[in-house]
Amino acid sequence: MKISDRMYELLRILMLVSFLPVLFCVGVIGNHMDYNDSMKITTRLPGQALFLIALVGLFVWILLFRKCRRLKIDGKINWAADFVLIVLFTALYFVNVWIAKEICFYLPWDIMIVRGLAYKIANRESIGYEYYLSMYYNNIPISYILGRLYRKATEIKDYAYPFAYDFIWIQVNCVLISVTGFLSCLVVKKLTKTLMPVMTMFFLFLLLCGISAWKIAPYTDTYGLVFPIACIYLYISYRQAEHIWSRCLWLILAVAVGMAGGFVKPNVYILILALLIVEFIELLRHFKKQWMFFLTELILVLALLKGNSIFQENIIQEIGLDYNQEIEAGWQHYFYMGLNEETTGGYCAEDAAIFGEFQTSKKDRNQAELERAGERLRARGFAGSIYFYLRKLVMTFNDGLFGWSKEGWKYEDYPENMASNTKVTRTLRNIFCPDDWDNDAGGYDVLCQLVWYFALLGIPGICLIPKGKIEKFGILMVSFMGVFFYQMLFEARARYLFVFLPVILSVSVCGFCEYADRAAAFWEQRKRSLPVITRKKALGSEGTERWEQ
Repeated sequence: MKISDRMYELLRILMLVSFLPVLFCVGVIGNHMDYNDSMKITTRLPGQALFLIALVGLFVWILLFRKCRRLKIDGKINWAADFVLIVLFTALYFVNVWIAKEICFYLPWDIMIVRGLAYKIANRESIGYEYYLSMYYNNIPISYILGRLYRKATEIKDYAYPFAYDFIWIQVNCVLISVTGFLSCLVVKKLTKTLMPVMTMFFLFLLLCGISAWKIAPYTDTYGLVFPIACIYLYISYRQAEHIWSRCLWLILAVAVGMAGGFVKPNVYILILALLIVEFIELLRHFKKQWMFFLTELILVLALLKGNSIFQENIIQEIGLDYNQEIEAGWQHYFYMGLNEETTGGYCAEDAAIFGEFQTSKKDRNQAELERAGERLRARGFAGSIYFYLRKLVMTFNDGLFGWSKEGWKYEDYPENMASNTKVTRTLRNIFCPDDWDNDAGGYDVLCQLVWYFALLGIPGICLIPKGKIEKFGILMVSFMGVFFYQMLFEARARYLFVFLPVILSVSVCGFCEYADRAAAFWEQRKRSLPVITRKKALGSEGTERWEQ
């Protein structure tokens, strides 16, 4: 067996060993797991009941796929499918804008701070010394982007919402959601070339992401949403291209999009790391064919990292930010915070207080954070640390709303004349807004939780892909493992999964297809092993004639 094949086998085993315990605990234990109580989602139906319904749904899906597996997408049908998807996601944009107008409100925490900074940037006010931006420098790009969008809205004559120029932020969110959904379906279509998986992807995306209330939150979680799946789509196009120049173009675009996503939300750099890992495995498989592409990707990543750094420095100068590099939060800080017991690895104010202890030396603070993180690991021991990480990951994966009901609460109302203030307004707010809890809202949460459990069930299926096909799905597997271990090792919460949701759903749908293929192969083998007479009965009269012939 080649070393590249062994690496894929190792990846397959690692994914199953690490994710299956989390899936089991989510389905069987759920909210009874010992993790941060403030992050536990509650629905009218218990999670175990929803998980059981999702299991039944999985078996129904497999049966339907057996009936529909001949509905291939190729030729004219391929173009028709693209056209239908464009129409559907264009319609979703207008629906989302309408819903956003009815339910819109301002959110607190980081979003509130970034919003205030964006207003200053839009009005060309010098930011000066801003402790928050120096500490969490990853929010500099999103503050700048929102500020420029706001300024653009004020320059547009007869802008549709002159009483709230910042509504343009939400409109852009709605555009990004539709583009993301379209690309998600294209990824599944490229990999499966079958109609039913694409339809499944559409409905999963629609219910979990497309109509999600997170669209009214102009922040990195939604503005970064399009980049991971776009990076994967472009990379798959590169792998499927036949001519060397088209392959180079697709690869350059994939890396550029991934690096742009990392600039908006640094977590997206996980996709770049995934690309490098998959390319390295392919380099081991076909050195002569792949060395040029691997080298191109590596050089491009390094060049764009430098470009991102220069661009951020230019933004700092343009907005007049007095930047203090000594209080930057490095990876050591998020690793240290990801080990706290109080919030089970989520944000912890006591851990953030370390910035008050070390205000003049970034090096000393990073060293102190690593030492304290090591103390927490040693205090728990090996078994205790494994159990802690399991609880942390169950907390992260056990929320089909991705923190909306826990972190998406109302801080301040939008202007009243934004909404129609009719019965429709009250109904939509009852469905999406966590502070207006009633039967409608409970029903929405149940639906999201059920669909999310259904999606989780498909993830292990991608590990069943046979050896000859596994490299085709390698980028999805490596990307998922990157997201999984990032959530495990660093500060985590359900909301941090949202930006990677299209990637996770793509993994899930491909896993469903593999379940169906394995079930079909088992059924065919069982039919071949039946006695001839029994086989004739199973085939029926028409099948019997074919059998006798």
